[in-house]
Amino acid sequence: MTVNEVKKILLAANLNKTEQFALQFLFMEIESHHKNLPGEEWRDIEGYEGIYQVSNLARVRSLQRQKTRIIKPEIIHTGYLRVTLYKSGKTKSHYVHILVAQAFIPNPENKKQVNHIDGNKQNNCIDNLVWVTPSENIIHAFKFGLAKSGCNHGRAKFTAEQVREIRRDCVPGDLEFGYKAFARKFNVTPKIISDAFYGKSYKNVE
Repeated sequence: MTVNEVKKILLAANLNKTEQFALQFLFMEIESHHKNLPGEEWRDIEGYEGIYQVSNLARVRSLQRQKTRIIKPEIIHTGYLRVTLYKSGKTKSHYVHILVAQAFIPNPENKKQVNHIDGNKQNNCIDNLVWVTPSENIIHAFKFGLAKSGCNHGRAKFTAEQVREIRRDCVPGDLEFGYKAFARKFNVTPKIISDAFYGKSYKNVE
């Protein structure tokens, strides 16, 4: 079993986010003491040729000052791994999964985004990454619960019970129980009430 296979198994385990972060940091700490891992292949990062490289095992290294150094990525608030690269007096941050995909995964259709197939944003192995279109990315995000809709969305206007109330009690065109009446009650526009009533929004509420 290769190091890459062990990482895949452990990162795919049913761990909470804190445990996943701790495991990822442990991997980075262990890997930082190895020059090359079994089966590891390095390629130049586009735009940083001869300065930085990325490997098929999702490690990034610096080749500057005649010294090879593994760069430890940071885990940002969205859960992705990111590294900061330096060139010509300027620094720029890059997502690790994008660097891996650009270096190792063909993109003949010139798709703009990269998905983690298993939904784990720390699993940047090349066989867990795939180029996608924005629409494919959205579909994937909802499939794995990475995006929220309806009452679960942070900007939702109604609770599930309020949506049920609208659909149960609203009478379109009625002065007392029509869209405008419910709009005043919930401090929203009549259009928002109409969309909720007809199921154009809050499709997850039954």
